[in-house]
Amino acid sequence: MSEGNGALDRALADLRSLSGDIETCAVLGAEGELLASSHPTGVDRQRAQSMLAAICGLVQRLARERGKRYASQVQVQTSVGHLLLVRLEGGGYLAATANPEARVGLVLYDMRNARAAVQEAVEEGGR
Repeated sequence: MSEGNGALDRALADLRSLSGDIETCAVLGAEGELLASSHPTGVDRQRAQSMLAAICGLVQRLARERGKRYASQVQVQTSVGHLLLVRLEGGGYLAATANPEARVGLVLYDMRNARAAVQEAVEEGGR
């Protein structure tokens, strides 16, 4: 884990232990800041933040263009795996990557179940 608060790092670790299909996970704040991530050492934190913020911004724009206030969850499938996003109450996102054979429905279910703990940790970190 990198540079998150302790409760947020624990919430991400709990999510990863709950869902073996998750390779990495991260929490992006409402303003696009990377609050915590499980990316391995050597991954450029600034680059990961920029890419996640760009994807989340695109998701928000597409939702608004379709008359929605926001997208509650998103799945992006590629040849090398999946990127999954679940929106947090404050406007941020819980993000996860999973391998191509992942049981995506179960991963999203686990992410939605972990959302409350992640949200609480985000709010605790802001105090």
